[in-house]
Amino acid sequence: MGQPTRVAVIGAGAWGTALACALRRGGLEVRLWARRPDLTQAIATQARNPRHLPELELPAGLKAGSRMAEVLDGADAVFMAVPSAALREVARTAAPWLQRRAVVLAACKGIEQGSGALMTQVLQRELRPDVLIGAIGGPSFAHEVVRGLPAALTVGLPAPRLRHAVDVQRHAQRTTGGLCAAFAAGGVQIDMTDDAIGVQVGGALKNMIAIACGMAMSCEQGENARAAILTRGLHDMRRLTLALGGRPETLLSSAGAGDLFLTASSAQSRNTRLGMRLGRGEFPSGEGELAEGALSSQSVQVLERRLGLRLHVAAAVRNVLGRRQTAEAALQSLLNQPVQQDDALGFPVASAVHAHRLLRDAQGLRPTLSRAQSRQSQ
Repeated sequence: MGQPTRVAVIGAGAWGTALACALRRGGLEVRLWARRPDLTQAIATQARNPRHLPELELPAGLKAGSRMAEVLDGADAVFMAVPSAALREVARTAAPWLQRRAVVLAACKGIEQGSGALMTQVLQRELRPDVLIGAIGGPSFAHEVVRGLPAALTVGLPAPRLRHAVDVQRHAQRTTGGLCAAFAAGGVQIDMTDDAIGVQVGGALKNMIAIACGMAMSCEQGENARAAILTRGLHDMRRLTLALGGRPETLLSSAGAGDLFLTASSAQSRNTRLGMRLGRGEFPSGEGELAEGALSSQSVQVLERRLGLRLHVAAAVRNVLGRRQTAEAALQSLLNQPVQQDDALGFPVASAVHAHRLLRDAQGLRPTLSRAQSRQSQ
């Protein structure tokens, strides 16, 4: 099957460190990039990440550096694990040093503020055209992955559209096959799909759903209410995935339902904890205290306006963060909103098909239409 000879993980936060640890345990040469030289020095010499995972020992042989050119030198696979707000800047820095035909996976979950771009779309606009861009997502508390506890993730990697697509496809299959084998040896099972859109929508929306569930916990709304919030959140995921041209069945993978259930059910999640604070009437003092779901609930408005959608869970979180409603009132409005199972998109199917065709052409993401959508568009 073959495997990449060298892997780079860009971003030494908790999740980037966890990915690097799993791949290193799987036998790959792994280099971890961080802005701060003192952090990379500690990782390299102490086998610790003192800022994010200070209590956990990292595997021997994990390399770290703050010079992008050195970290990316010869890397067949690259994981971009920086916060979503920093991805564009970091991608521009990395672009000149990427190896031809490298597989680049967005390992951050969110929607870019202002543009409404998914993370792979940011990478497509900033990186060279001969790299293969996808996304990785799924339920993944970093400290468990570092400890080698079992986990399951999903990689979304669209088929290449380059001139020599067959050779490129074979190269991608060899690289991802090697990554899957290394991850498995490191305790992480990888499922593959060509639907990077569904993987990313699941990852972005699950965080704001977790905030709403955290609010329900603090407001003592009960377990039934949390289940209803999850139901409405999954409905929002499905509508946005379809509108962007993804496939709703992707949301049944670890990157959709699996990630949602973990994030929304555990107080270990920053997003759930933020929701619990909001439910108690405590508001973050600055952007540094906001979890990813709070930022995504704002940035997703660009897509809602563009596509003619209203995502009800995102709206509820925005109303609380903007202090337009109390958590209890926002949740009551959300729970009183019926789910229309026969209206998946909120606007006519023909318009939806036309909208996601335009988006795919503009953004370079081309997952296959389902047979039902193909018949309806003819």
